[in-house]
Amino acid sequence: MLANYFVVLILLLLVTGVVIDAGMLEFWQIHLQNAADAAAQQAMYQFGRNDSSFLNEGKLQASANGFTDAVNGVTVKIAQPPTSTIWAGDSWSVQATVAQTVPNVFMALVGAPRSTVAATAVARVLPTCIWVMNPTNSTTSPSFWLSSGTLSGACGLYVNTTSGPSMRVDAHATLTNLRSRIVGPSTGDSSSGNVVPVAKFSAAQKNEPLAYVTSPSFSSCTAGSTGMSISNFTGTISPGTYCGGLSVSNSTVKMNPGLYIITGGLTITGSTVDGTAGVTMFFTRGGGSDYGSVNISNSQLNLKAPTGNSGGAVLGIVMFADRNWISHGSQQVSLTNTPVQFDGIWYMPNIGVSFSQSPLSFYSYNGLVVDNLYMNGGISNMHADYSPLGSFITGSPYHYEDGALVN
Repeated sequence: MLANYFVVLILLLLVTGVVIDAGMLEFWQIHLQNAADAAAQQAMYQFGRNDSSFLNEGKLQASANGFTDAVNGVTVKIAQPPTSTIWAGDSWSVQATVAQTVPNVFMALVGAPRSTVAATAVARVLPTCIWVMNPTNSTTSPSFWLSSGTLSGACGLYVNTTSGPSMRVDAHATLTNLRSRIVGPSTGDSSSGNVVPVAKFSAAQKNEPLAYVTSPSFSSCTAGSTGMSISNFTGTISPGTYCGGLSVSNSTVKMNPGLYIITGGLTITGSTVDGTAGVTMFFTRGGGSDYGSVNISNSQLNLKAPTGNSGGAVLGIVMFADRNWISHGSQQVSLTNTPVQFDGIWYMPNIGVSFSQSPLSFYSYNGLVVDNLYMNGGISNMHADYSPLGSFITGSPYHYEDGALVN
């Protein structure tokens, strides 16, 4: 009888020990999950900001949370794209897996001296296609105004306005599938149209997302200083510095690849312009001309930004306004009845842009970085597939992208 008592006691102790070991492993798993979450988020943020060190940054974050790769039985793996979970292969996601082999106390008595505990997390970049950078809007017009038509896209809209009217979507307009983040309070929103998902107000303020990009510069005129007028013409034009303004009317123009520096403004009417070979149009002043304005009407634009920095053209940027050209509160760039299909970014951080009956579409990706934005009519679509930029871009060309844990 006593022997049976001891057998029962030993079995009870072993079962209790196994339960204790399991509880310790579960407790350790919580710490591993916290480390994996932090590692995935940090790697995702760096990836979204076009920082090629994102893999190492993820491991450093895991280390900051107590789990250093290859130390004390720890393994930290950062994968982009993820290799498992429902996000496997997703080009905007980063996966972190943190594992550790730990000794067992009681389960070692039954032949299990060590256990491996692991945790996995996936964080996903939520890319932004439209950046409206006007910080303090002193006008009566909102910084972002969708008067009519539909604006949609698998990306986001960011409005940096902290005071003054920030956002307006009128009754006959629809803003859909664009995550809208507004820095100012909801009192700056005068929308009566359809906004799905609903806009997030009082969002975190961000710096200008392409401030790191080196700007072209004006040196001298290569195509005359009194302006160039192209009319009733079918043919090609070549890169150069066009001083005194460039005017195109009733023409079909193909742009050879490269950098076009334009002073004195640009006017296009009744024309088709094909810049799909890889062009950057840079608007500045010089050669006796000021900035002018950009006015395009009753035309068709087909444009692709360079996929490298050849010939002075700017990677990923198809329209570039001199940062010193400032026109807060007014639209110095205006398109009317002009559909635009393009790969590239319209980078005009201090300039207002107006699209009236001028819908936007993409080949692979498109984006706007502007001071203020007015859109009226048509169906415009934004997209964020930056694969045409190849090895030059890791993630997004914009700095300060947002993201979140998704698994």
